[in-house]
Amino acid sequence: MTILETPTTTITVSPLSPTIGAEVSGIDLREPLTDQQLADLRTALLDWKVIFFRDQDITVDQHLDFGRRFGDLEIHPFAQQDRDHPELLRISHDA
Repeated sequence: MTILETPTTTITVSPLSPTIGAEVSGIDLREPLTDQQLADLRTALLDWKVIFFRDQDITVDQHLDFGRRFGDLEIHPFAQQDRDHPELLRISHDA
């Protein structure tokens, strides 16, 4: 099976498996999103359930602002919370 990239009007969505997960490219998350970019990202998220953005050099505040474009952020009730940004859930594989 060949998995093809799917260009939209503003981004490229590259599926990572046949059923779930895709990489999004052609967007710089440091820049404000246009309404069309946000619509394309929503579609990608609905289609692929999980979307990944590689090599995005953004601050915590930019990351949280980006997340808020999709709705209210939740605070995980059991995970260790960042004192300054309780909505941020850090998942790390570092030592």
